Amino acid sequence: MPSEQESAGAAVGVGAVGIRPGEADGILAEMPEGDKFCLVAFSDEGLAGSYPDHRPVRYCRDYNVLLQDPAVELVLVDGPVEKRRDFAVRALNAGRHAVLAPPFCEAALDAERVMKTAVRKGLVATMDLPWRADPDLRAVQAALEGENVAAVQGLFSFFCVEEAAGAHPGDGLLERVGMVMLDQMHLLLRADVKSVSAHLQRPAPGAPEDGFFLYLPLRSGGLAVGQASAHAGMGLPRWTLYAARAAFSASGGQAVVRTADQTRTYAAPKAGAGFWENVYSAVRHGADIKCHPADIVRAMKLHEASLRSAELGEPVVI
Repeated sequence: MPSEQESAGAAVGVGAVGIRPGEADGILAEMPEGDKFCLVAFSDEGLAGSYPDHRPVRYCRDYNVLLQDPAVELVLVDGPVEKRRDFAVRALNAGRHAVLAPPFCEAALDAERVMKTAVRKGLVATMDLPWRADPDLRAVQAALEGENVAAVQGLFSFFCVEEAAGAHPGDGLLERVGMVMLDQMHLLLRADVKSVSAHLQRPAPGAPEDGFFLYLPLRSGGLAVGQASAHAGMGLPRWTLYAARAAFSASGGQAVVRTADQTRTYAAPKAGAGFWENVYSAVRHGADIKCHPADIVRAMKLHEASLRSAELGEPVVI
């Protein structure tokens, strides 16, 4: 890379694949251009139709040509989901960081390939996980940190789908929000899950589910239960957790901790660096990435297991 691109204040040179500026922007619409990021080239490889007439920056019909551009430091990966793994791995092998549009990959095994390539190359591979900014989640994280809890032994999560940030359309409720819910649960558990059992709730036989339960026994002992519903106003706290000699509950952006003789309250802390600011810091200064691909892979594996369990009607071992 040119030395001026390596300077602390330089904008990161961005290439994008699977997009057409002004026509099929995809993930490009999410990236804030300015003093931190600058689009320098794009490829519409993977997209059907004619080549774009509007070319605000360098257009590369062949994605491999884009990856040879020394001005490209970071690649935005979009286009058909079945091509995400290939696009991302090619970028990483070419020494470029990668930010993927959701869904991260077609399958967890594909995501694991991307993760392992990024780790081997010492590069960033990530995707925005907006549901991690949920105030109740951040409040209970602050409570767990403040109470210095070593392990969560029990967890119950009630998830109102109407309020679900980051949910994506799918065939059913579990398809739409399962990964969101499981990623949040794993953030709090930080423990290996033994198996996943999913039970769908349907208003009538053959109808799409309007709720589901997830049961996750932990290898270290303990149990996590998640309930999702399309119906708000059930009066349940968003989170209920149990640890040694302490119980936690969270709703309304606050977490309450109860011990044998005390009650303490934690508010959701102020939001830290946003996703793109963190990506910039990771690329430019080597900061830790907030949405690590290992977490994405784990959430995808749990989600795939939950979908398989719902199909089979029995637990699926992780």
